[in-house]
Amino acid sequence: MQALRFLKLVFLLLPLSLVQLPGLVLGGSTLGVWTVGAWTFGLWTVATSTATPARADVIELRADHWCPFNCAPGSAYPGFMVELTREALSPFGHELRYANLSWSRSIAMVQSGAINGIIGTDPDEVTDLIFSIPLGQYQEAMAFRRGEAREITGLPDLEGLRLGGIQDYEYSAALSTYIADYQTDPARVQLLTGENGLRRNLRKLLAHRIDLVLEEYSVLRFAIKNALMEDQIDIIRHQKPSVLHIGFSPALESSHLYVRQLSEGIAQLRSTGRYGEILARYGLQDN
Repeated sequence: MQALRFLKLVFLLLPLSLVQLPGLVLGGSTLGVWTVGAWTFGLWTVATSTATPARADVIELRADHWCPFNCAPGSAYPGFMVELTREALSPFGHELRYANLSWSRSIAMVQSGAINGIIGTDPDEVTDLIFSIPLGQYQEAMAFRRGEAREITGLPDLEGLRLGGIQDYEYSAALSTYIADYQTDPARVQLLTGENGLRRNLRKLLAHRIDLVLEEYSVLRFAIKNALMEDQIDIIRHQKPSVLHIGFSPALESSHLYVRQLSEGIAQLRSTGRYGEILARYGLQDN
């Protein structure tokens, strides 16, 4: 939807006779011309509708590598949430800059206003952010070595297993409590920090240093396929799906504007079919 972007008042001084000239119509607005003495004053009111906004910003987004939601910055496949956000905000003139950063640092930076937003979060994980409309779906899952998968229906089922996860990730309530209780006990819980945490956890799994990896289902599938580990690892889905958002900084006044513009842009992508095209690039469908 195009919006009114600017209003210009232009005064012209021309030596004409002392008469009022008929109004002229320009771009849907009227140009009135009056003569006073030997000079003519023309007041132009021009309303122009255009896709270029009065305010065009550089929007900084961060997250750790979490493909297919957000992948390698600058690549042909930067992640479907990155592509959706970039194309939705492009008509407003904004430039999106996305880079990988550890999840812990990403959260700290968005809360302080050092960056504009983080990719793939929800109000249960970081309560004080300004959230976009849902752009992705989260479903918790567990990866096991081939032939060792088991259903985890309660915490007692984790007895004797070394669980691998990522520091400061949000997991289901019961597992989050379990991790908090045993995160200093490597015989039960081992958490990684820094970048490429999932890839490192999968290597630890195959090296028998941990017994299961806790992660989002589509992220696990994507990582295992790209690492050519499909014949070595089994995945068990653990929780019902929930939704994910871009979380914008509560410290920046612009956050509410970006949320509104992102919503308008996503609606346009859906109406043209572009939304589904972007998801299809990552083997996903619009539910």
